[in-house]
Amino acid sequence: MEIFIQQLVNSLSVASVTILIGIGITLIFGLAGIVNFAHGEFLMVGGMITWFLVTSGLNFFAALLGAMILVGALGFIAERGLFRFTLERPMNGFIMSIGMSVILQHVVIRIFNEVQKTIPDPIGKVWVIGGVDIIAMRGVVVALTAVVVAITYFGISRSRYGMALRASIADQDTAALMGIPVRRYVTGVFVYGSVLAGLGGALMIALFPITPFTGSVVIIRGFAVSLIGGLGNVGGAVGGGLLLGLVDGLSAGYGFPEWTDAYSLVVMIAILIVRPQGLFGGTLGPRST
Repeated sequence: MEIFIQQLVNSLSVASVTILIGIGITLIFGLAGIVNFAHGEFLMVGGMITWFLVTSGLNFFAALLGAMILVGALGFIAERGLFRFTLERPMNGFIMSIGMSVILQHVVIRIFNEVQKTIPDPIGKVWVIGGVDIIAMRGVVVALTAVVVAITYFGISRSRYGMALRASIADQDTAALMGIPVRRYVTGVFVYGSVLAGLGGALMIALFPITPFTGSVVIIRGFAVSLIGGLGNVGGAVGGGLLLGLVDGLSAGYGFPEWTDAYSLVVMIAILIVRPQGLFGGTLGPRST
């Protein structure tokens, strides 16, 4: 039983990072219909920025904040300079995002070399609870993700901004006629999703090494989480992330760890065959006009 709990605890921290990128993907798709395949590279860039700042002598949590700000700025530039011109043709935006992911990979390789980067454990403590070893940093990752999920959920469900955002998702034309600046909301959501990617990258490099190609792996899991829960559904992204986290934990402890990604994709395919809209349902991803 202790081994089972240990695997679940370990996988929960990995699931937390996946949830962060899944929320960004599902929010951006839900409002703008943008399938940003470069979102994984945003996370990778966040990890690389964190590595650079930490190795330059900055405190990890200050570096984390810096990564969030800089990746958020990258998202703003990408949305205003590129994706805003593809809102009427989502396929163009999808192809553009693939090209952007390749460009970001090569830029990072040029700057940081094609070598994996890692940082020392920012906390360096291990908690022992009931015979289960919990690395303190993993607990921090889970706690920060829980805070982000709570802020996002209540921000969307309770605030005036969230009400306007839901109205924009439901009917952008009517929302615009009611005075809601839909285009500004698209930019805001894109930047917020990018900030979460930067946070995810900072948290990931605190747990695992990161390479310039990490984003290509993470984006598959991010879309798997979003599709399992239902594109455009924040709660669904959380549920999908926890489900894949459970699959990770069980496969690492009782199956073949090298097949973990394959197990996750099999689960995604099985769910989409039975429920094409995802476990919790989702939006069709409206386009801005």
